[in-house]
Amino acid sequence: MNRYVLKITGKRIDTFIFFLVKLKISFKKIKKTKDYIIIEVTEDDYLKIEKIKTTYKIEIIKRKGLIYFTHFLKTRKLFIVCVIMGYLFLTLLTHLIFDINVIETDEELKETILQDLEEYGLKKYGFKVTYEKKEQIEKRILEKEKDLLEWLEIEEKGVSYEVKLIKRIKDNIKKETEPRHIVASKKGIITRIVAEKGEIVTKKNAYVNKGDILISGLIKNKDNIVSKTRAIGEVYAEIWYKVSLSLPINYHEEKKTGNSKEVLEIDFLNNNYSLTDYNSYSHYVEDEKIIWYHPLLPLSLNFTKKEEIELTNIDYSKNYKKNIKPLAIEKLKNKLGSDINILSEKVLKKEQIADKINIDIFFKVEENITSYKSLKDFNIEEENKKVKEES
Repeated sequence: MNRYVLKITGKRIDTFIFFLVKLKISFKKIKKTKDYIIIEVTEDDYLKIEKIKTTYKIEIIKRKGLIYFTHFLKTRKLFIVCVIMGYLFLTLLTHLIFDINVIETDEELKETILQDLEEYGLKKYGFKVTYEKKEQIEKRILEKEKDLLEWLEIEEKGVSYEVKLIKRIKDNIKKETEPRHIVASKKGIITRIVAEKGEIVTKKNAYVNKGDILISGLIKNKDNIVSKTRAIGEVYAEIWYKVSLSLPINYHEEKKTGNSKEVLEIDFLNNNYSLTDYNSYSHYVEDEKIIWYHPLLPLSLNFTKKEEIELTNIDYSKNYKKNIKPLAIEKLKNKLGSDINILSEKVLKKEQIADKINIDIFFKVEENITSYKSLKDFNIEEENKKVKEES
C-alpha cells in the first residue's frame, strides 16, 4: 500500500489535527512539536489533505510502497534514459566483432579461412555468435577444408576472435613397396585376421608373443621361397590390462559451460533486481561493476557479467558402472588409443581408506597388434640353401 510521511508546519498545530479528525482522516503520529507535526497517512487520505484550504505548510518528506519507485522514476527520467541508452550502446559494442585474426603465415590459406568464416556468419563488424554456434562453425570449416586443415580452433578475445589452426601436411611420398612381414606388436590371443596380401601363418585363438610372424611376406612354392612381397593386413588379439584408480569418496566440481551474458541490475538494500535478465542461469559466477550509486540511499545500478557453470557432485562409493567404470575406460584409452574393443572387465580389488577409494580393474581388450618387420635385406637364395642343408 502506498503511504506518505508528511510534515505539517504552522501555528497552533492542534487545530490542524482537529481538522484531520473531523474529516475522518486516519494518520499515524510520528513526531510532534510546538510548530510542526510529522504524520504518516495513506495515499487516499493524502489526497483529502491536499484539498483542505489551509495556511499550514504541508511537505512530503518520505514516500513508501510503489509510489516511492514511481516518484523515483519520474524525477530521474533523463538519468534512467541515459543509463538504458548507455547500456544498450555498451551491449552493442561488446557484441560486435572488431577484428578476426587468423594466426597463419600462408596468406592464401588465411584468406580461404576468412572467407569460410564469413560464409558461416563470422565476419569483421558483425555480431558475435554463441558458444554452440562457434563450435558448429569450427566443425563445418574442418569438414569443408579437410584437405587443408588438420585442426582449427576459434577463440573469443574481448571484441575480437583469434583463429588457430594446424595445416594438413600432404603426403607426396610414393607408396612404399618394400617387402615386409606383419608381426605381433605384443603378446595375446588372436581374435581376428584381415589379410589383403601375404600368407597367413597363424590362426584364430592362437597365443602369440611379441615379434611372432602373423602374415608372412615370403611367397613359397612347396618348401622353396620364390619371392618377397609387402604383407598388407591387420591382426587383432585379446590383450589383458589392469587399471588402478584412487578416487575421493565425494567429488565436487564447478565447470564453466562457455555461456555468458551481461545484465543490468538494480541493487537495493543488498537485493539485486535484474532489468535485462529474462532467462536466468541455474548456477553461475558473476563479476559485478557499479556504474552508479546513490550517495545517501542503499541504491546502486550495476553492470554484471554472468558466466554459467555446471555443478558436478559424485559419490564414488556408489554406482560402479556409472561413476567408476567410465573413468577406468578413459584411462585405458588414453594409454592405448580409442581404437580398442573392451570385451569384459572384472573388479580385482576395492578398498576404502580414509576419504579415498582404491580400486583395481582387470580388462580384456581386443586390440590391433599389427606391426612390421622389413624383408629388405632378406636373401632368398641363402635361406633356401640353408633349408636344404638342414633337411
